[in-house]
Amino acid sequence: MDKFKATYTDVTDWDVIVYQNTTGSRSKKIIREPETEDEYFFKGSKELADGEIRYPSEFWSEIVSSKIGQYLKFNILDYNIGYNKDGTQKIGCLSKSMVLNSKNKLTEGKVYLTGYKSSYNPEKDKKEYTFQFIRDTLSFFNYSNYIKNLLEIIVFDALIGNSDRHQENWGIITNFEQTIEDFNEKIRNTNDRWYKNWGLKLGRLLTIIQSEKFKRNTKKFKKTDLLIESDIVKNYFSPIYDSGCCLGREYNLEKVGKMITDNQMIAKYLKNGTSEIHWLGKKLNHFDLISRLKEEYPEQIKKLIYKIEVNFNEKNINEIIQNIDQNLPIQLKKHKLHPLRKELMIKLINLRFNKLLELK
Repeated sequence: MDKFKATYTDVTDWDVIVYQNTTGSRSKKIIREPETEDEYFFKGSKELADGEIRYPSEFWSEIVSSKIGQYLKFNILDYNIGYNKDGTQKIGCLSKSMVLNSKNKLTEGKVYLTGYKSSYNPEKDKKEYTFQFIRDTLSFFNYSNYIKNLLEIIVFDALIGNSDRHQENWGIITNFEQTIEDFNEKIRNTNDRWYKNWGLKLGRLLTIIQSEKFKRNTKKFKKTDLLIESDIVKNYFSPIYDSGCCLGREYNLEKVGKMITDNQMIAKYLKNGTSEIHWLGKKLNHFDLISRLKEEYPEQIKKLIYKIEVNFNEKNINEIIQNIDQNLPIQLKKHKLHPLRKELMIKLINLRFNKLLELK
């Protein structure tokens, strides 16, 4: 179980990449490891406009969710412990970038949704952010094969109680460099005359054009750009990321302590936990949403719940959570995840697991 213990890295002397912006409401920076030049995200907990740290333990929820997801064999981004002694938030979660910005890019769901429906305003049209809307958008851009990934995210969110799977918390990765290399290889290996492999050369040219647009940091990708990329450029659905809004991270320690011993209170908490992804304009709790999805995708939902069931072991889940902060240096012990929060996390995961089994 050692591989599910969060590692600790001091990033104080790492380079901050100032030319890039990140989205979301949490304190987040892109930093570069000096020796390897690999890019990472260093992310704290939710920070309000006045500088208040809203949920100080939120980054721990992110790390715990990551390790639980890996243990249950979900395709999820690996989060570990990062420390910056000069930062406003000195400790947070550290994750390696999913993309190498010179070679590929992550296009967040928001870009596809607004590309498909230009009148859609993510900030105002909350009720329109539905499973049906996302499904139709994916289908329009020839990504119907990724609906299974969307279902996987929804089931995982139900297990951890994530309430913030908004449009920027999922996406598709396009790999320009690999696509260009593949086109070059096919062109070199073909015996056809130039006029017979014009399609390969056109595909390579279009990929190069899209890659150059991205390198210029162009934000205005049109619907036609997205269609070209979906048809020509190699792509894959991103690993699950940004799953920290879960596991009671919004409650102070006093309330956490009460919830652990109050079965009625914790049952209400589970019932009131909702998915950010709506169903036909309505916001449902996670398990009601899965029940609706099971009517349309019975085999896929059963398979996802079964995957959790066969990999789930209460003792191992307990061990992962109890040891999540074991690698934190002794001088930083005040930043450890509080034992009461660990206890609540364990209880919530087990209760949600049993609720999922009722739906299989």
